[in-house]
This record gives sequence, structure tokens and C-alpha cells, in this order.
Amino acid sequence: MNDGSAIAVSTQRPALVDALLHPRSIALIGASSNPEALGGRPIGFLASYGFAGSVYPVNPQREEVQGLKSYPSILDVPEQVDVALIAVKAHLVPGVLLDCARAGVAVAVVMSSGFGEGQGRGADLLGPVAAELEASPMRIMGPNCEGLASLPASAPMTFSPVLDIHRTGSRLKEGGIAIVSQSGGLGFAVAGWGTEVGLGYNYIATTGNEIDIDALEIADGFADDPLIETVVLVIEGVRDQEELVRVGERLAAAGKHLVVAKLGRTDAGSRGALAHTAHATGDPAEYRVLLERAHAIGASDNDELIDVLQAVSKSGQLAGRRVGIVTTSGGAGVWLADSLVEHGFEVPALTDGTRAVLAEHMPSYGSPANPVDLTAQFLAGGSFVPPMRALMETGEVDLVILATSLSSSGRLSGDREALADLAATGPVPYAIYSYTKPAASCVEILNELNVPWYTNSARAARGLAALISGGTR
Repeated sequence: MNDGSAIAVSTQRPALVDALLHPRSIALIGASSNPEALGGRPIGFLASYGFAGSVYPVNPQREEVQGLKSYPSILDVPEQVDVALIAVKAHLVPGVLLDCARAGVAVAVVMSSGFGEGQGRGADLLGPVAAELEASPMRIMGPNCEGLASLPASAPMTFSPVLDIHRTGSRLKEGGIAIVSQSGGLGFAVAGWGTEVGLGYNYIATTGNEIDIDALEIADGFADDPLIETVVLVIEGVRDQEELVRVGERLAAAGKHLVVAKLGRTDAGSRGALAHTAHATGDPAEYRVLLERAHAIGASDNDELIDVLQAVSKSGQLAGRRVGIVTTSGGAGVWLADSLVEHGFEVPALTDGTRAVLAEHMPSYGSPANPVDLTAQFLAGGSFVPPMRALMETGEVDLVILATSLSSSGRLSGDREALADLAATGPVPYAIYSYTKPAASCVEILNELNVPWYTNSARAARGLAALISGGTR
């Protein structure tokens, strides 16, 4: 052991990323015939996602598991395995890892828990097998993790219900976000929350106690991945703070966003983190400085994380802080304006020329000030797009937000194509704030448009502020 908390291995990032995210063969050690058991779910998930590679259940007490031939040991599997998922009791893990190393497994993913997480990462449990594991090229993820998922490879290597098509009704939406989380539950939860607002993910990886592979190593690999535009880190602590800065700089140089949800910002949270994954969380003030140096955007809770991801994933960096508001409710427009200013935006007064142009696209009883108040009567049949485009084309704003009620199921139907065209061709980005709960049909259109949308003025302002912050807030 090198420091009592992690095993020493030869780090080969390209090989690691390729084996983890593009596996050709997967073994499940501790495979269960019960498709609802933690050791049974990955087999069903891989089948439902259409994984094209080989899947090898390993269970010495079964000849067949969920319709697949079962093997007594990983040593009996007829080919070298890229990823071995380990779901056995903690005291069996050292021997299983040793067998995996001898079988030439590229990456062992230890989903088992019960390693005295509060006292250490679990590396000391390896005891007499540690030296042989250190000499092996095999990498280890975990223990105490929920595995990972590679959507491009159709490979959900996890027991998380977020990947259960029978529960969710569909595959997880693919997109340019990669999630790397020390917490297994939260890592997959982020993906689940994001589906509600149309976010798409290519990779989810959970690293648990990190006796070998850590979150930063995986995040670093995404700097070279053309499928990834945004990397999310959900972390309790990191071993090497300067490595976080280096990874952030690499991602920024590659034109990618880094969003960090830092857990354990209080004494109570720090105690929980130590008991959870054995990570020491560090001083919150130091982390704020670190995130700034890493060109990272911070998120303090699950709502802010999803709101920020909407902004950076669906909209480009803003040229400035000026926001134009087009609203069908004067009160909602004022509320939104207050929230925007409180989060660093400007809601500027419009010139007389711009007000005259806007007046041509709205009722005479409306107000072409900023907020531009179309009034509630506009909801009876007017199109939002002409006043929005007119405001965009004035050069007086850097972002337009439509504030309206989307509670009626047909509210966006007539503007569907025009709004899509506006998103593609408008000179500045736009977002939508519904001050009422949107109808399901409107949510479908909003997600199809792929523009940031919110149902809370403060959350809209806080999320969109990521487009002007240039880093930690």
C-alpha cells in the first residue's frame, strides 16, 4: 500500500477510458437470477439497452443466470474481460479482485459496500493480496459505488433504477453531458432529474471510496471526447487539489464546461461524507478558490445543478449581461427582473427606437418597456416570436427571456416551428420562464426546443447566471 488509502497502479488514461466506456465484454461476479436483486439488475439492463458485446454471469452456484451461461469463476470465462462488475459480500472482494487480475480483467468495478467507510477507503481490506494487485495492470473502481453507464455503447453497468427501462418507460436520453460522482446514488439521480427538463447524457460514472480510480481521472479523459460538452463532478473531497485545477484547465482549453457540486460544506455534512465514502471534504472557502482556478461553475444543491446544466448545455456563453424580458404578466415580468438583477444581470431601459419597433408587434394596450408587457390578452392567440425576434435584433440585449403561462396544453403548439427557428437563427439566445405549472404537452415542446426553461424566477436567474459568471459563483 502506498499511503494506506489507495493502491499504487500504473495509470494509463486512454486505456482506462476505452475499457470503461467502450467495453466489448462485461462480467458480473455475484450474478443473481433475481432480476430485481442488485446482482441481477445489470444483466437485465444490458439486455434492454441492447448491449452488443459479451455478458458473462459469474456464480459458482448457478449453471445459468437469467438465460445466460454462468461460470464458477472469472478464471473460467472464455475471454479476457474489459469490465468486471463485482457484487459479492465485502469479505469475498479481495479474493475476487485477485482472480480478476489473474484473468486479465482491464477494470474491476466493486459495487460491494461494508468496508468500514468511516475508518478508511477500504484499501486496507485487501491485505495480503495488495502487492499482487499493485503489480497488475488491472484498475479498480470503488468500492461502495453504483457502477457506471455508457450510453453510446448501450452499456448500463449498474444496478441504479434510473437505467431500468421497465420502470422509466424509455432509455435515458443521450446528450453531451458526462457525470462523474463519488456518490453513486447522487450520480445517477442527477441524470434522472435532468431528464425532466430534456437534458441528455452520454456517460455516468460513480467512483465510491476511490481506492484506485478517482473522479478526477475519469473527468480528465472527457477533455478528449468529442461527444462531451459538459462534465459534472459530484464530489465530497479530492486527494490532490492541484489535480482538480489541472483537469479544469484541460477541460476549459478543450472548450468544455466543468460544473462542480461540492458536498460536505458544513461540519455536519463533512461528518456525513467521512462516514459515506471516507472522503475528507476540506475547507469550503478553499474549495471556492479552487473552483475559480479550475474555471468551474459551482452548484450548491440539486436544483441549482440542473438549472446550471440547462443553461450551459442548451445555450452558448452570453456576450454580456443585458436581458430583455417579453412577458404576458406584468407582475411575473417584474418578479423576473428583480431576480435577474439580484444575480448579476442588467435589465436595461430600451431606447425610443426599439420601443417603437416593439409597438408594431404587440397590442396597443401593452407596454414596450423592459419588461415588454404583452398583457394576458395576448394569450388569446398572438405569437410570441415576432416581439421576441424584434427585441433580439435591436442589439440592446444579450439574452431574451419569455415569461408566460404554459398551463394550457395548446399554448406553444402554434409557435412550435417558429420558436425552433428562433432558437436556431436568432442573433442572441433565449430562455423561457413559465410562471404557472406547464402542461405536459408544453413540457414536451420545451424539451424538443432544447432551450433553457424554468418555472421559478430565482432559479431561472441563478441558473442562467452561469452563462456570465465564467466560473464559480
